[in-house]
Amino acid sequence: MDFYEVVEKRMTIRDFSSKKIEEEKLKRILNAGLKAPSHNHLRQWEFILLKDPKIRYLVVVQGEKKKDDQEIDIEKIKQDFSYLEAIAKDVYVHAIPKQKKMLLSAPELLVVCYKIKKPIRECDKIYDLNSLVSAWCCIENILLAMAAEGLFGVPYIPQHTEKIKKILNIPEDYEVPVLIPIGYPAKDTKRLPQKEIHLEEKIHINKW
Repeated sequence: MDFYEVVEKRMTIRDFSSKKIEEEKLKRILNAGLKAPSHNHLRQWEFILLKDPKIRYLVVVQGEKKKDDQEIDIEKIKQDFSYLEAIAKDVYVHAIPKQKKMLLSAPELLVVCYKIKKPIRECDKIYDLNSLVSAWCCIENILLAMAAEGLFGVPYIPQHTEKIKKILNIPEDYEVPVLIPIGYPAKDTKRLPQKEIHLEEKIHINKW
């Protein structure tokens, strides 16, 4: 597919078909992510695909809790998931907010991780954010590659990543900038209109 066609085709989707995503497509998409410009050419990105509904549930629920909120007993949930099996039922899925629903019901849920120079809260100059910037270059490549494969989703930025990192055993020197639900659009999914903009209004010569 022509690059500009891919750019036009990419769109935000929150309702997914149950159709399984082909493994070769997933690999092509993630490999495209690894081709992105990288801070110091190191490509210090890691990908986690959450296929286990137990782990996915924990990430979605705990990722919204603040550091001092009550924490779910992770090991207990892993051992006994019977009372949470309702997440797979239509009644539960339709009752929860759209953001949670898309994360729990998408055929694939991708967690992108990147190695940090220092925690975001300690960054005091733009240069310190180089690794975050290159991580988002990787993410953009993934979103465009998804569109090229006929797959869509939306970047979801978790509010609190400390517990997500604990659940997924992510090293301390890595951070989670985004979760990406991936799938084929549900039947009759409509493309939401974006704000119309004109390039001429966005270009400034020499100064604003």
